[in-house]
Order: sequence, then C-alpha cells, then structure tokens
Amino acid sequence: MARYKHYDYRQSKLLPVSFEEQILPGSFEHSLCYLVDLELDLRVFEERYSNDEEGAPAYDPAILLNLGVGQT
Repeated sequence: MARYKHYDYRQSKLLPVSFEEQILPGSFEHSLCYLVDLELDLRVFEERYSNDEEGAPAYDPAILLNLGVGQT
C-alpha cells in the first residue's frame, strides 16, 4: 500500500519571512553572519567533500554555520 506524508487541514499558515530583514545591525545574529560570510575561510570544508561527480549535493558550510542569511 502506498505511504503518503501526513497532512492536516487545521495546520497553521506559512507566511514568507525575509530573514535578511529580520537581522538587525549590531545584533549578535548580524555579527555572526558578517563573520561567516566575510571573515572566515571556509575552504577547509571544500577539501573534505568528494561529491563532485556523484552523490547528492551537500549543504553549503556557510549556511550551516550562520543563519542562512547574508551575502553567500
């Protein structure tokens, strides 16, 4: 028998949120994004990935280290 993901019509609505607009200059989150996007050298992670030709794409290490907002 086929399996389907559970759904519920009583679930909340999802509203689009721009995280970039939520990060206020001077906050910890803003500083973290600045450091990860502009100051840290993340090339050390690229050496560890071996999915160039096969395998699933990996998450960008910058996204995993910061909040997923910023210039990356």
